[in-house]
Amino acid sequence: MERVLSWLNQPLFPDTVIRVWMAVAAGAALLLALILAFFLIRRKKKKKRGDQAVEEPITERPEPLPELELANLQGVGSREEQQDAFGISRMDRYEEDGLLAVLCDGMGGMAEGGMIAAETASQLVGIFPWTDDSDVPGWVYQRSARVYQQFRGHGGTTLVAALLKENRLSFWCVGDSDLFLLRENKLYGLNARQEFKNDLILRALDGAFPVEEAFQDPQAGALSEYIGKEEVTCDYTRMPFLLQPEDALLLCSDGVSDTLTLKQIREAMALSSQACCDKLEEEILAAGKPGQDNYTAIALKYHGKNEEES
Repeated sequence: MERVLSWLNQPLFPDTVIRVWMAVAAGAALLLALILAFFLIRRKKKKKRGDQAVEEPITERPEPLPELELANLQGVGSREEQQDAFGISRMDRYEEDGLLAVLCDGMGGMAEGGMIAAETASQLVGIFPWTDDSDVPGWVYQRSARVYQQFRGHGGTTLVAALLKENRLSFWCVGDSDLFLLRENKLYGLNARQEFKNDLILRALDGAFPVEEAFQDPQAGALSEYIGKEEVTCDYTRMPFLLQPEDALLLCSDGVSDTLTLKQIREAMALSSQACCDKLEEEILAAGKPGQDNYTAIALKYHGKNEEES
């Protein structure tokens, strides 16, 4: 130890007052200062990066909306059994085949209305996809004839079927189930109800009798066409109807459209498809209509293709 102290006390250079220990101490101080400066600079850089992360938040790309929204609604109402039926083609085949939605309202006053409705919806979805849309009215005609052969006009169902393929809509309708379109907050009925009332109105306008009598006729609400007639007339699109982004469609039985006002239907269709169905059911239950019919609906909203898909 004495030797070390003696060495540290020696002059660093001849003829100088600077001792070895002074140089060692100065070197140690310099090294300590360099180490401290290094950590201070590093800490400052980290803080700067942290400040930049706060000031410049990363914006995540939102998930794109699906091209097509779909939801459905069904309730028994005050009836003893469900005589409405619906069917939807496979969603995972939408890009290749399009999407087919079918809704049938079995005629409650006739035999086996529920069974006829369920079989009709199932069979039409079962033959999809087809090669040519023009074959569908022929299928409807044959289906009606087969039901007639079995029930001789005492059993039947309505039909509303809509096919969406890319931005094109085709539909086929028989009876009084409805197909609505909401575009830019305006509601349109795409199909004409096939009821005796409409036939009577046309006759009244032709001068056969006063128009008000058409609405007072006890048979005004009866169906003029239904699947189950020996010969049926199908209302359908001769060429596809072009959809616009954010168009909303609603297929529904008269348990929906005869219970609610057009304003209520329009307001519900302005929502997302699932919210639309929830709102329709809420309004139907709130109406508390005596003898509430079965109610069924299929809600669709077409968002259009994303720019990257176009």
